Amino acid sequence: MRRICALFGCFLTLSASYSAVAGDPPVVVPTTATPASFSTRSNPYLGYDLPDLGGPANALISKADEYSIGRMVLREVRDSGLLMEDPEVTDYIQQLGMRLASQAHDEGQSFTYNVMKEPVVNAGAIGRLVLINSGLILMTDNESELASVVAHETGHIVQRHMARAIEAQSHMSLINMAAMLAAIALGAMAGGGQGAEGAIALTQAASYQQQVNLIRGNEIEADAVGIELLAGAGFDPNEMANEFELFSRMEGLSLAGIPPLLIDHPVTSERVAAARNRAATFPPSKPLPESLSYELFKERVRVLALPPEEHVDQYYSRLRDRRPLSAAERYGEALVQMQNHNAAAAVAILRELVAQNPQVTMLYATLGQALVANNQMPEALEFFRQTNILFPRNVPLTVRYAETLMQANRAPEAHTLLLDLFNNADPTPAQIRLTALAANAAGDAGDAYEYMAEYDLVGGQLALANQQLELALATPGLTGQQKAKFRARLEQVRGWLREQQASRRTG
Repeated sequence: MRRICALFGCFLTLSASYSAVAGDPPVVVPTTATPASFSTRSNPYLGYDLPDLGGPANALISKADEYSIGRMVLREVRDSGLLMEDPEVTDYIQQLGMRLASQAHDEGQSFTYNVMKEPVVNAGAIGRLVLINSGLILMTDNESELASVVAHETGHIVQRHMARAIEAQSHMSLINMAAMLAAIALGAMAGGGQGAEGAIALTQAASYQQQVNLIRGNEIEADAVGIELLAGAGFDPNEMANEFELFSRMEGLSLAGIPPLLIDHPVTSERVAAARNRAATFPPSKPLPESLSYELFKERVRVLALPPEEHVDQYYSRLRDRRPLSAAERYGEALVQMQNHNAAAAVAILRELVAQNPQVTMLYATLGQALVANNQMPEALEFFRQTNILFPRNVPLTVRYAETLMQANRAPEAHTLLLDLFNNADPTPAQIRLTALAANAAGDAGDAYEYMAEYDLVGGQLALANQQLELALATPGLTGQQKAKFRARLEQVRGWLREQQASRRTG
């Protein structure tokens, strides 16, 4: 994670890159801001006004720039091996996040949610990216608890805390400020809050305490917005305070064992009381039925996050000795059986679970995988074909179906299936890469190069995207439509490269 922070010194020259994926021109960040004051809107929970978001922070860093910064961080997390790149996990956390974010009622906002394979209890937001550690997910007992954490981190994005911090410290060099923000938001995710605060001190020792206070002040503001998002999405707004009280009890157990979340997100009695008071301003909410999807998600994270030496299979055996396993625990057991090359047992478990819970798509996706692992390829293909009709354009099911088609040497069908998904849902980097592989296996080399260019653009790699598009244009046998499409995209990328070079010279 420390490597991530070091790379942020160059964010000004790279921040334009992901705008390419969305089709918007990049914004080159200037080196000075126009002094002005934020307008405000009233918030009775805080006792003071929340800033409106049309202030001078926009002069320093736009929403598109924030999105690009988050994408660069995501690429580095992926390269470090910490990202849980699993279609089912990613789809669940993204859907939960967007359910909350939609309550912000700001169509100009973009949000990305991902899970990290880290046992440390922590979460963070930077740019328009929210990262939730697996350790925190496994600590939660229900979906509302998890939603309260996601809502709080979403609150940081809604209130544009990164941009406002840059505006507040406009006398600092923007490069140093970006490095500091990266250290605050991500430096502690794997290494502890003290490490993050130490990184701040290294970046700007003279303003160390000022920066820590700035971030901690933003926590209160993110609480207010998070509670609004929780209530609007149908969750119990009291869950925010409940989580704070849980964290407070954890803090009281052992000072040496305080999770980094408590250091980065300090809990006080005043903060708990304020959250209770704010939640009380909303009408009483009817308790939501427990979500089986949440429970399956949590068990999937448990199996994927724990290393083999933790003997996850023994965990489920111990549970079975004490009581019958729940549906989610049986799902976890099926995943372990697949890991242990006992796919037949997994198929049996998952068939029963699907029959009992025919509305839960995660079960279908995993059963299809188990059928493939059990060498039941014809049945797996027919099963996926039928589920694709039942749940069209469901991301995990479509991805797993495409993977199965490619294993069955039916790459053209996989390419067509993924292209339809690509054109109707925002793809993750992993999905873009899979589409490129399917196109290549189908013999569509030009399209494969173009998809890889999009993959590089997502990660902020303008030069690599330029090379991929040049290769796409050099592919024999292109149609006139392909040539026009690739040439137009190449001209865009070259324009952004020129702006990047100009930004380096003026920065």
